[in-house]
Amino acid sequence: MRYYWAFLLGFLGVGVAVKVLTELNFPGNVQLFQLVNYHQVNALNPVMVFLSKYGREYVWIPLTALLLIFRKTRRIAVTLAASFILAILVGEISKYAFAQERPFLYVHPDFLLVPPPHDYSFPSGHALIVSDGALVLMKQAPTWLWVVMLMEAILVSYSRVYVGVHWPIDVIAGWLLGAWTSLLTVDLERRGILSSVEKFLKA
Repeated sequence: MRYYWAFLLGFLGVGVAVKVLTELNFPGNVQLFQLVNYHQVNALNPVMVFLSKYGREYVWIPLTALLLIFRKTRRIAVTLAASFILAILVGEISKYAFAQERPFLYVHPDFLLVPPPHDYSFPSGHALIVSDGALVLMKQAPTWLWVVMLMEAILVSYSRVYVGVHWPIDVIAGWLLGAWTSLLTVDLERRGILSSVEKFLKA
């Protein structure tokens, strides 16, 4: 078994535990949420709101498009796009499979800094996408790029708890699932399964 399947098993294990216990009763989940969300710093609030609202689509889609333009980086762009598609599919299925409510429905709502989402909470879709992208870049891109984007991914993930729309375990689960989708897609690319797409783009 390829090692990245361990991340999927870890995600499923956490998901089953959350489903059985619920987010409110998962050990340390509420306490860690309150530690982050209840101790907001006014000067940081606009930054965290910006990261939470725009750190996913408004960063990763343009980056993928930019990498697609240049021949030397098209392989990375194709891998990113394929990985994002897989992440979106499994992320949406997981949200409805585990069906966990958002934290602002249960804890102090005064620290909610963005409009409340209406879908389920587990796993964090933002954490899933940005971790997926950062880990693909870690495997395929120059060090300076993946380090910058890994930092961006961590900040975006943290911001989702900070602004009050996700539990910490949602973010952790998003990273576990993102590790699986990214490493699986990178492996498929290395084995030539995505090569037809790359050849078409180079034509």
